[in-house]
Amino acid sequence: MRKLNTVKRLGGKKIKVRPGLVLILILFLISSVFGEDSETSLSTGQRLFMENKPADAIIWLEIALGEDKGNKNIYNYLGIAYEQINENQKAIDIYNQGLGYAGDLKSHFLVNIANNMTILGNYDSAISYYSKAIDLEYNGDALRNRAGEYLRKQQYDKALKDYKKYMSVEIDPYQGDEIKRVINLLEHKLDEIAIKKIEDERKRLEEEARQRDLLSQVLDSLSSAGEGTTNISAGSEDVEAYNVDFDIVD
Repeated sequence: MRKLNTVKRLGGKKIKVRPGLVLILILFLISSVFGEDSETSLSTGQRLFMENKPADAIIWLEIALGEDKGNKNIYNYLGIAYEQINENQKAIDIYNQGLGYAGDLKSHFLVNIANNMTILGNYDSAISYYSKAIDLEYNGDALRNRAGEYLRKQQYDKALKDYKKYMSVEIDPYQGDEIKRVINLLEHKLDEIAIKKIEDERKRLEEEARQRDLLSQVLDSLSSAGEGTTNISAGSEDVEAYNVDFDIVD
């Protein structure tokens, strides 16, 4: 009968293990800590992220970022995790830090920065970052979201232009039916604005004409008054030129 070795578990309970299995057990325990199956800071953060535990994921992802500052994926996971716990300014900071390492994710980072700025109410800054993403490459999310910000600011012509371009490029546009309705409303709105501008211009020209007529009447009146004054003055000069000799009797 084979001899059994006693191996103590972590919990304090002893188990019997065959001598030939002792080495295998030791190797397994070592590989669990140091081998290929062990989790790195990044993989732990990713796992917690996928388990919808953003606060826990952030701890490990921050460690991973300290270990590898040039890894674009860490910035991506970390930025999204901060968004999930409503730390929007922190998310913006992380994405900005990662822009220099973003590579093909740069446009994505710019859009995420803009989205977080929108949440914080920094609408002008959001438009600026959406525009940077669009200038870098075509980005449907950036174009659609920028149109929404233009709409918020009542810059209807710019919003209409962005929405139309988005609908013309996207094969399966997100919220396509809603955007079509918005385009239709914007076109009518711009027609109303154009008609109002024409009407306002007509009223302005009419007012200018009325003011010119009034000024002309005033000038004509002043001219007539000036002629009357000249006649009286001429008569006075005749009187002043008339000399009479008086004999003074002592």
